[in-house]
Amino acid sequence: MAPRLIEVRQPKQNDVIGSDFTIAGFGTGFEATVLWQLLDVNGQSVAQGNIQGAGSMGVIRDFGHQVSVAGYTARAAHMTLQVFGDDPSGIHPPGPDVNLVPITLFTALEGFRLYEVASGDTLTKIARQQGQNTTVDDVFQANRDRINNPDLIFPGQILRIPLLA
Repeated sequence: MAPRLIEVRQPKQNDVIGSDFTIAGFGTGFEATVLWQLLDVNGQSVAQGNIQGAGSMGVIRDFGHQVSVAGYTARAAHMTLQVFGDDPSGIHPPGPDVNLVPITLFTALEGFRLYEVASGDTLTKIARQQGQNTTVDDVFQANRDRINNPDLIFPGQILRIPLLA
């Protein structure tokens, strides 16, 4: 198996992100360009762009790119970030070394708090006491990789609590 030529390190799978976030990693791309797009649950592109300064001609370099999805509004939207190499031939879109990163987008996100579930906690109590303009569903959606049922949480679980404007 050939080594990957593009690797995304940020955001990580199931991260909670706001309308402004950073894509970081390392890689090489055609003319030192790596492409990205943010897809909704229907596979439609919400935002897209390119990252300049990745490696070229097989040389791998670190990259970091600030992204803004201004003009798009979402609350706990499950999205997929695609980061990939350019295929100038157009034969194999979206190109080589596709990275698929599932994320949860809150465009009004000001940050999030990590909270360790204590005995007697419920998501309602946690959202009310630890969140900021945060609903039970916001907490559940931000932790979909950790919680299967919003009525079943356990002491010791570490949850992300969105802080919303």
